Formats: sequence, C-alpha cells, structure tokens
Amino acid sequence: MSPRLIVRHGSDDRTFADGPDRGRVLVSGSDTGGAYGLIELTVAPAAAEGYGAHLHHGCEETFLLRRGRLDFLLGDEVVSLGPGDFVRAPPGMRHGYANRSREPVELLVSFHPGGLEELFLKHRTDAAFKADAERLFGSVFDLD
Repeated sequence: MSPRLIVRHGSDDRTFADGPDRGRVLVSGSDTGGAYGLIELTVAPAAAEGYGAHLHHGCEETFLLRRGRLDFLLGDEVVSLGPGDFVRAPPGMRHGYANRSREPVELLVSFHPGGLEELFLKHRTDAAFKADAERLFGSVFDLD
C-alpha cells in the first residue's frame, strides 16, 4: 500500500455522541490499512459510579489527556491523570476511566490495530457496539 496523506478539517462530519460524551474520529483503521485509529474525545462529568471497565484482547488503547482530570483504572489500580499525562492499556488489560470533576475532559484515544474507533460512528456504546467489539476485537465489558 502506498503512503496516503490524511487531512481532517474541523468541519469533517466524523463526529459521534455517546450519552453526554462527544467525539470525532480523526484517523480510522480504513485510512491506515488497519495500522491504527485515533479519536478525540470529550468526557462529560460522571453521572454514575464506576469506570466503565473493559478490556480488549485484540487491540491496545492509548490515552493522552489534553484538558481536565480523569481517574483512570488500569488493572486494579486507579491513577489520577491531568493534562499531558499518557496511558497505554495493552491488549488484555482491564481499564476504564471516570471524570469525577465538574468540567469536561478532553483527550486523544488511539487504537492499535485500528478499527474499534469506527464502531463509535456506527453505534453508541450500547449492546450493538459491545457485540461488534466482542466479535472483532475480543472485547469484554462490564468489568466494574
């Protein structure tokens, strides 16, 4: 596959909503030959307890906080993260996060290999999302 330039403008409609959270797919697996995907995500303050803990046997996720603070679950450990902090959740690691602040949190999330990000455009993180993620990426949900 030959290299392909990718340019996304703010007006490109690759946005999604998942409850009160909002996001935009910046790069999808289909753009990169499956190598990776990248989204920007704005996480609303948490209305519920828990971290939305889950894992993916078929991909890793990375998270770079740009604004705000998140409580981040990695395995059984919870760490507080702020702007500029980075987390890698390797395949098979239970992870999740909660915005316990009163302000929205902005972050970049990548998926390696790509493809999981495309499910956010197709579904919300509902039963259909979970079924596709389980089938395609070996994901396991509801691990709080």
